[in-house]
Amino acid sequence: MDLKDVEDILGHSPFIYLRGILVYSVLLFLVYVAYAISQQYPEYQDVPYVRRIAGILWLLIFTKWLLGFLNLYLDCILISKDALTVFLRDGVLEYKTEVIDRSKISVISHKQNSLWDKLFGKWDLLIQMWNEIDFAFNDVSHPKKSASKLTLNKKNYEDVKKKKIEQDLEWDQRQFDILVDALWEVIRDYMETKNNEEKYE
Repeated sequence: MDLKDVEDILGHSPFIYLRGILVYSVLLFLVYVAYAISQQYPEYQDVPYVRRIAGILWLLIFTKWLLGFLNLYLDCILISKDALTVFLRDGVLEYKTEVIDRSKISVISHKQNSLWDKLFGKWDLLIQMWNEIDFAFNDVSHPKKSASKLTLNKKNYEDVKKKKIEQDLEWDQRQFDILVDALWEVIRDYMETKNNEEKYE
Protein backbone atom coordinates (compact mmCIF):
# COMPACT_ATOMS: atom_id res chain seq x y z
CA MET A 1 0.00 0.00 0.00
CA ASP A 2 1.27 3.45 -0.91
CA LEU A 3 1.02 5.87 2.01
CA LYS A 4 0.11 8.65 -0.43
CA ASP A 5 -3.22 6.89 -1.03
CA VAL A 6 -4.14 6.85 2.69
CA GLU A 7 -6.85 9.43 3.32
CA ASP A 8 -7.50 8.78 7.01
CA ILE A 9 -6.80 6.37 9.88
CA LEU A 10 -9.46 5.18 12.35
CA GLY A 11 -8.41 3.77 15.70
CA HIS A 12 -10.03 2.78 18.97
CA SER A 13 -11.50 5.25 21.42
CA PRO A 14 -8.94 6.49 23.99
CA PHE A 15 -11.35 5.52 26.80
CA ILE A 16 -10.80 1.78 26.25
CA TYR A 17 -7.28 2.13 27.68
CA LEU A 18 -8.64 3.40 31.03
CA ARG A 19 -9.88 0.01 32.24
CA GLY A 20 -6.52 -1.64 31.55
CA ILE A 21 -4.64 1.18 33.25
CA LEU A 22 -6.89 0.96 36.34
CA VAL A 23 -6.85 -2.84 36.62
CA TYR A 24 -3.11 -3.26 36.12
CA SER A 25 -2.29 -0.28 38.35
CA VAL A 26 -4.27 -1.93 41.17
CA LEU A 27 -2.47 -5.26 40.59
CA LEU A 28 0.95 -3.56 40.62
CA PHE A 29 -0.01 -1.69 43.78
CA LEU A 30 -1.14 -4.95 45.46
CA VAL A 31 2.20 -6.61 44.63
CA TYR A 32 3.99 -3.62 46.14
CA VAL A 33 1.76 -3.73 49.28
CA ALA A 34 2.37 -7.48 49.68
CA TYR A 35 6.12 -6.90 49.39
CA ALA A 36 6.01 -3.97 51.85
CA ILE A 37 4.01 -6.05 54.38
CA SER A 38 6.47 -8.94 54.06
CA GLN A 39 9.31 -6.57 54.87
CA GLN A 40 7.67 -5.77 58.23
CA TYR A 41 8.47 -9.28 59.47
CA PRO A 42 12.12 -9.76 60.51
CA GLU A 43 12.32 -13.31 59.11
CA TYR A 44 11.58 -12.00 55.54
CA GLN A 45 13.65 -8.79 55.56
CA ASP A 46 16.94 -10.29 54.48
CA VAL A 47 15.56 -13.09 52.29
CA PRO A 48 16.58 -12.31 48.65
CA TYR A 49 13.97 -14.50 46.94
CA VAL A 50 11.08 -12.42 48.36
CA ARG A 51 12.40 -9.35 46.55
CA ARG A 52 13.00 -11.40 43.40
CA ILE A 53 9.49 -12.88 43.44
CA ALA A 54 7.96 -9.42 43.90
CA GLY A 55 10.12 -8.01 41.08
CA ILE A 56 9.25 -10.86 38.71
CA LEU A 57 5.52 -10.53 39.49
CA TRP A 58 5.69 -6.78 38.96
CA LEU A 59 7.53 -7.24 35.65
CA LEU A 60 5.07 -9.90 34.41
CA ILE A 61 2.05 -7.73 35.23
CA PHE A 62 3.61 -4.69 33.58
CA THR A 63 4.54 -6.72 30.44
CA LYS A 64 0.99 -8.10 30.21
CA TRP A 65 -0.46 -4.59 30.45
CA LEU A 66 2.00 -3.26 27.86
CA LEU A 67 1.13 -6.03 25.37
CA GLY A 68 -2.60 -5.43 25.88
CA PHE A 69 -2.11 -1.70 25.36
CA LEU A 70 -0.08 -2.19 22.17
CA ASN A 71 -2.59 -4.72 20.79
CA LEU A 72 -5.35 -2.14 21.10
CA TYR A 73 -3.21 0.83 20.07
CA LEU A 74 -1.97 -0.82 16.86
CA ASP A 75 -5.47 -1.86 15.70
CA CYS A 76 -6.65 0.51 12.99
CA ILE A 77 -8.52 0.97 9.73
CA LEU A 78 -6.61 2.70 6.94
CA ILE A 79 -8.96 4.48 4.57
CA SER A 80 -7.56 4.74 1.05
CA LYS A 81 -9.07 5.65 -2.29
CA ASP A 82 -9.84 2.09 -3.40
CA ALA A 83 -10.11 0.05 -0.20
CA LEU A 84 -10.25 -0.14 3.58
CA THR A 85 -7.27 -1.93 5.10
CA VAL A 86 -7.93 -3.33 8.57
CA PHE A 87 -5.05 -4.22 10.91
CA LEU A 88 -5.91 -6.26 14.03
CA ARG A 89 -3.37 -7.54 16.56
CA ASP A 90 -3.87 -10.21 19.22
CA GLY A 91 -0.94 -11.28 21.38
CA VAL A 92 2.70 -11.00 20.43
CA LEU A 93 2.76 -12.80 17.09
CA GLU A 94 -0.88 -12.98 16.01
CA TYR A 95 -2.12 -10.30 13.68
CA LYS A 96 -4.66 -10.09 10.91
CA THR A 97 -4.84 -7.83 7.88
CA GLU A 98 -8.01 -7.51 5.84
CA VAL A 99 -8.49 -5.48 2.69
CA ILE A 100 -12.09 -4.53 1.95
CA ASP A 101 -12.75 -3.25 -1.57
CA ARG A 102 -14.89 -0.10 -1.59
CA SER A 103 -17.15 -1.43 -4.31
CA LYS A 104 -18.11 -4.45 -2.16
CA ILE A 105 -19.34 -2.40 0.83
CA SER A 106 -23.11 -2.19 0.95
CA VAL A 107 -23.89 -0.81 4.45
CA ILE A 108 -21.84 1.07 7.06
CA SER A 109 -23.53 1.40 10.47
CA HIS A 110 -22.72 1.74 14.17
CA LYS A 111 -24.17 0.48 17.45
CA GLN A 112 -23.81 1.01 21.20
CA ASN A 113 -23.63 -1.96 23.53
CA SER A 114 -24.13 -0.59 27.04
CA LEU A 115 -24.50 2.41 29.32
CA TRP A 116 -20.69 2.37 29.67
CA ASP A 117 -20.45 2.92 25.90
CA LYS A 118 -22.97 5.74 26.13
CA LEU A 119 -21.05 7.49 28.93
CA PHE A 120 -17.70 7.33 27.15
CA GLY A 121 -19.05 7.93 23.64
CA LYS A 122 -17.70 4.73 22.13
CA TRP A 123 -19.54 2.53 19.67
CA ASP A 124 -18.92 -0.43 17.38
CA LEU A 125 -18.54 0.32 13.69
CA LEU A 126 -20.21 -2.32 11.47
CA ILE A 127 -19.35 -2.79 7.81
CA GLN A 128 -21.55 -5.10 5.75
CA MET A 129 -20.40 -6.35 2.38
CA TRP A 130 -22.55 -7.23 -0.61
CA ASN A 131 -21.96 -10.95 0.04
CA GLU A 132 -23.57 -10.51 3.50
CA ILE A 133 -20.29 -10.85 5.39
CA ASP A 134 -20.20 -8.47 8.33
CA PHE A 135 -17.09 -6.91 9.79
CA ALA A 136 -17.04 -5.13 13.17
CA PHE A 137 -14.41 -2.73 14.45
CA ASN A 138 -15.11 -2.29 18.17
CA ASP A 139 -14.83 0.73 20.45
CA VAL A 140 -14.61 3.63 18.01
CA SER A 141 -15.06 7.19 19.24
CA HIS A 142 -17.25 9.53 17.17
CA PRO A 143 -18.80 6.67 15.18
CA LYS A 144 -21.31 8.86 13.35
CA LYS A 145 -18.45 10.99 12.07
CA SER A 146 -16.40 7.90 11.17
CA ALA A 147 -19.34 6.18 9.44
CA SER A 148 -20.23 9.33 7.52
CA LYS A 149 -16.56 9.73 6.54
CA LEU A 150 -16.49 6.16 5.22
CA THR A 151 -19.81 6.67 3.43
CA LEU A 152 -18.70 9.98 1.92
CA ASN A 153 -15.41 8.48 0.79
CA LYS A 154 -17.28 5.51 -0.68
CA LYS A 155 -19.55 7.91 -2.58
CA ASN A 156 -16.54 9.88 -3.83
CA TYR A 157 -14.88 6.62 -4.84
CA GLU A 158 -17.98 5.48 -6.73
CA ASP A 159 -18.28 8.88 -8.46
CA VAL A 160 -14.63 8.73 -9.55
CA LYS A 161 -15.06 5.15 -10.74
CA LYS A 162 -18.25 6.04 -12.64
CA LYS A 163 -16.52 9.02 -14.25
CA LYS A 164 -13.59 6.82 -15.31
CA ILE A 165 -15.98 4.25 -16.82
CA GLU A 166 -17.77 7.04 -18.71
CA GLN A 167 -14.43 8.39 -19.98
CA ASP A 168 -13.39 4.90 -21.08
CA LEU A 169 -16.72 4.42 -22.88
CA GLU A 170 -16.36 7.83 -24.52
CA TRP A 171 -12.82 6.95 -25.63
CA ASP A 172 -14.04 3.59 -26.94
CA GLN A 173 -16.86 5.33 -28.85
CA ARG A 174 -14.38 7.77 -30.43
CA GLN A 175 -12.10 4.89 -31.42
CA PHE A 176 -15.10 3.05 -32.87
CA ASP A 177 -16.16 6.17 -34.83
CA ILE A 178 -12.62 6.56 -36.22
CA LEU A 179 -12.60 2.89 -37.21
CA VAL A 180 -16.02 3.21 -38.91
CA ASP A 181 -14.85 6.35 -40.78
CA ALA A 182 -11.68 4.57 -41.89
CA LEU A 183 -13.65 1.54 -43.08
CA TRP A 184 -16.10 3.80 -44.88
CA GLU A 185 -13.18 5.50 -46.68
CA VAL A 186 -11.75 2.12 -47.69
CA ILE A 187 -15.15 0.89 -48.91
CA ARG A 188 -15.78 4.15 -50.83
CA ASP A 189 -12.33 4.01 -52.47
CA TYR A 190 -12.92 0.37 -53.38
CA MET A 191 -16.35 1.14 -54.85
CA GLU A 192 -14.99 4.10 -56.85
CA THR A 193 -12.11 2.00 -58.17
CA LYS A 194 -14.48 -0.81 -59.11
CA ASN A 195 -16.88 1.59 -60.88
CA ASN A 196 -13.99 3.14 -62.82
CA GLU A 197 -12.77 -0.29 -63.94
CA GLU A 198 -16.28 -1.22 -65.13
CA LYS A 199 -16.48 2.01 -67.16
CA TYR A 200 -13.18 1.33 -68.93
CA GLU A 201 -14.26 -2.18 -69.81
